[in-house]
Formats: sequence, structure tokens, C-alpha cells
Amino acid sequence: MTARSKLFRQFNSKDELRRKLMELYYTRRLSQREIAGIFGVCQTRISQFFKEFGLIARNKSEAASLAKSKGRYRSFDPEKDEELAVQLNALIHTDFYKEKWRRKIRIRTATTHLGMIIFLDKLAKNHDLPAVKCEPRLSYKNNKPLRFQKAHDYEWTIKLPLDESFNQILEDSDKSGYVERLSRFRKELFPIYFTRAVECDGSIVLTKKRSKITGKVGIYSKDYQHLLSIKKAINEVLRLPTILSNPDRRDKCANLYMLLTNPKVMDFFEEEMNFIHPEKMWMKELALKYVGEYAKLEILEEIRNVNRTIKRLTNIMIQLAKERLSLPRGRRVIQSDDLIKLALQRFFECRLDNDKTTQDFTELLRRLGVCIS
Repeated sequence: MTARSKLFRQFNSKDELRRKLMELYYTRRLSQREIAGIFGVCQTRISQFFKEFGLIARNKSEAASLAKSKGRYRSFDPEKDEELAVQLNALIHTDFYKEKWRRKIRIRTATTHLGMIIFLDKLAKNHDLPAVKCEPRLSYKNNKPLRFQKAHDYEWTIKLPLDESFNQILEDSDKSGYVERLSRFRKELFPIYFTRAVECDGSIVLTKKRSKITGKVGIYSKDYQHLLSIKKAINEVLRLPTILSNPDRRDKCANLYMLLTNPKVMDFFEEEMNFIHPEKMWMKELALKYVGEYAKLEILEEIRNVNRTIKRLTNIMIQLAKERLSLPRGRRVIQSDDLIKLALQRFFECRLDNDKTTQDFTELLRRLGVCIS
């Protein structure tokens, strides 16, 4: 049996073979030698098929660049990464941006929150993605605009590099269309899209109203059409009530939220919204514990202590960014793992071990698998 007939026996037609070669070569970024190994034929035979099917092979420069990157950047796998694709799209539809970088792509954002860095670090580790890089920066090199006078002077740019094969699933040009297609054809994945959007560009707020604790979970955005598409999906797919405010006159942001006093919303919040952002996890635990309860002084104080702790962590991140920015340019960038350890070390140096808020925060980090030693 010839190598050609041996290969053809695995497929029903030439078109099926051509599609498989395109998937292995262009999507999964395998070499012709690796493809030949999969089919049990020689590389010359694969090269002949490329010419027969009109497929364009990489030049020497592209092949060398791909060989260097292998082992560091894995390719997108359509069969295993469908949920990851939804999560990454939620990120670039809210607080993150996609950009080309050294023949690859990366997503990035600026933050002063340790929780956001832990969130992106956990997402990368959970899906075998490259390490997150963190770089300090000045928020405003010139004078701040009047409406941003309260903004922080220093912050961190966090960057997650990805293989260029991920570019095919990152849809940043039509957010509303993506949400509509997701809610129509893969509606079981919409809850994780909404959850990641809340982690990036949303909040969980607990307040006192008529002597009881009330709360809401929602997203803030300047993209009103995007919020409208999410509202429609929540109403039609999840069958949950939502409230969409008009854009604020000053910052142009609108607010889409759900009230946690609604039993159906609370059930969805508890069962479907599985956060990996520690600040959102903490507020979720408080919401599940206290929404609907009478607003006793000790409950209000516990909520205030959590918010103070989050603010304290933010101040530590700002101070670390300021210190790191004073280093020579080549030494400023730090991996997320190292920055998280540095921030937590500084946080625990000035906290009491018997402080209940500190103990709760420590337990939360342990559940996330964050090293706190």
C-alpha cells in the first residue's frame, strides 16, 4: 500500500483531507514534519499534498520564529478551548484591549487592584497560558484633566501574551453581535461570559435600605449598545429582571444591574456566578450571608472592614508601582506571581493575625490556591 493510499483511507474525500491539513497547519500551528508523524507518512508526501491543494507553506523565517515560540505559547484548540474563548471575549469586551505583539497577540489593561492581577493570573494558569507580565506606569504623564483629579498617580499595566491562533476567536469589533450569537446558539455559556464581565468591569454593592441589607450585582460601561445586548440576553435566556440606567452626564457610563433581593437573581448569583476575582468572591460571600438580614451594627462594620481592606491593598499596589518605576527600565517588569507575593507580604506585615477580616481574606486566598507565605 502506498503512502498516498494509506493517508486517503483515513478520510472520505479530498476536501476532508484538505480541511484537516489546514486545521493542523494553520490553526494548531504544527509543522509539516509533525503532521507527517501524525499520519504515519514522510514529510515529502505532506509537502506534495500542500502543492496539490494550493496551501501556502511557511517561509524559513516564519518556521524559525514558530520553532522558537513552541513550548511557551500554546495554540488555540477548538475542541478544548470553547469556554476559554468565551472568557477571553468577555475580557476584551469590558476592561481589556487586544493588540498585536511580536508576531503574536496579547490582551492588556491598567489596574491598581491586586484582585485584578490575581484574577488574570488564575485564568492563565487554569488554561495553561503563558505567565502574566506586570509593568508599572504613570497614570498621567502631564497634568490630570479636572474630572480625573481623584485618579491614582501610579498603576500597573498587566499583559497576557497569546499565540496568534487565538486571534481568530477574539471578536472585539462587534460586541453586541457576539453576545446575541452566544445567547442564541451557545446559551449555556452565557452565564460565564456575564460573570467574567462583572469581574472586569462590574461590582457587587451592599447597602442599607429600610433597616435591612440590600445588594446589587452589575456592570458599568460607556458602550450602551453592549449593555443593551447583555440586558436582552439576561431577560430572554436567564429569565431574570434587570435595570439599565441612562448614561451619566459626566463620565458617560451606564449601569446594568440586578437586585440581589430577588430570589431568582440570588439563586443564579449563588449557583452560576463562579468568581475567580478575590474581591468579587469576598463580596459575594457577604451578599449570600447578609442580604435580607436586618442591618445590625456588627454586620455594617464587617462590610466596612472588607471595603477598607480592599482599599488598603489598592494603596499597597500604588506604592509598589511607584517604587518599581524608579528602577532602570529593563528591571521594571515583574511576573504576576512575584508581584502578588510582594504585595501580600507587605499587607500581612502590618496586619494582626487575630484580626477577623485578615483571617477571612487569608482563607479566601487559600481557596484560590494563592501562595501567601
